[in-house]
Amino acid sequence: MFVNLTLDVIRQCDMSKIYCDCGNIVSLDKASVRLKRALRKPVECNMCRNHRISEDIQYLNDLFDGTLDESIA
Repeated sequence: MFVNLTLDVIRQCDMSKIYCDCGNIVSLDKASVRLKRALRKPVECNMCRNHRISEDIQYLNDLFDGTLDESIA
């Protein structure tokens, strides 16, 4: 019997399509989308999520190094 699976063995019926603020339409795990919405967190594509995390890490690094101009932040 053939079952429609993604590369990481998640059934298509367990996926949810979301429209990200950047304009991408992506498939995400329904359980994670449900959890993020319950926590009132933004549901975003992987590219936006990685970009946001990168900015957060850079901010923390600058804060730790003392190179952050706190009047701007």
